[in-house]
Amino acid sequence: MKSKTNLFLFASLVIALILTGWLYYLSGKRVGDLAVDEQQDGDFQVCDEDKIFQYYNLDTDYKGGKKAIKKEILNELESLNFKNQGLVTARFIVNCNGDAGRFRYKSTDLDLKEMKVNSENIERIKSAVLLLQNWNSPKENKVFDSYYVLNFKIRNNKIVDIF
Repeated sequence: MKSKTNLFLFASLVIALILTGWLYYLSGKRVGDLAVDEQQDGDFQVCDEDKIFQYYNLDTDYKGGKKAIKKEILNELESLNFKNQGLVTARFIVNCNGDAGRFRYKSTDLDLKEMKVNSENIERIKSAVLLLQNWNSPKENKVFDSYYVLNFKIRNNKIVDIF
């Protein structure tokens, strides 16, 4: 009886160690992480490639919030013309120094189907976001890198809102 108990405890320990290792591996590689693309990202650097948190896990924000973002760049983008109505979503990283980079974009129409957007418009959006200089890097006894998302609402062929 004692050997069966020891065998059970040993098997439980092995399973627990395997699960712990698997969960540790998964915590470093999440669906949606933005891979480095030197051609797209230029010389943008994160502080810790293995610990880039999601925006909802930490308090990454812009000084003054989304209202301040809208106030600073919406005028710059109102002159852009789009062919369709929908959303352009910009996902990027705010590094530990408060710099934004590693931009990726996805565009959808009102039915949430992929929508083509002129690459010049995407570049203008990226340039406008790069003008934002008041990012608050998340802090919890240490400064971290974090993802951030901005959505650009397109109605009547113009950007009418940023959220």
